[in-house]
Amino acid sequence: MQILKFTADEPACYSQEYDLRNLVLRHPLGLDLKDEDLSRDKTDIHLGVFDGEKLVASLILHPMEDGIVQMRQVCTHPDRQGEGLGKMLVEAAEQLAKEEGFRQMVLHGRQTAAGFYRKLGYQTDDVVFTELGIPHISFSKLL
Repeated sequence: MQILKFTADEPACYSQEYDLRNLVLRHPLGLDLKDEDLSRDKTDIHLGVFDGEKLVASLILHPMEDGIVQMRQVCTHPDRQGEGLGKMLVEAAEQLAKEEGFRQMVLHGRQTAAGFYRKLGYQTDDVVFTELGIPHISFSKLL
């Protein structure tokens, strides 16, 4: 297993990420990424866990203002969930964000993933809101 940083301009990595995001985050909701504006993917930081050449988990970091970075589109292939890949990836993202000079990570996590983010030290006010038709919660962590 290795964690790689890549861009949306690297088709071998980005196309796998696109497919994984659709499989895990959109298709179960009856949605498809082809219907979304993905323009910010081009300037965001992409991280992936690769098993050989195959992407098995990924996330995206979106730089914001005042030392804040947003983690988004966190997903692990269904066949690989429960192996600790998500935790490994989030910890690598936090380290990278620190190295890039960010002081705080924020995210909108699905309510069903709240325990995952809490175990990793993320704070929340537990206010539930709807995004993509499902309950989400805002989380943050000082880096």
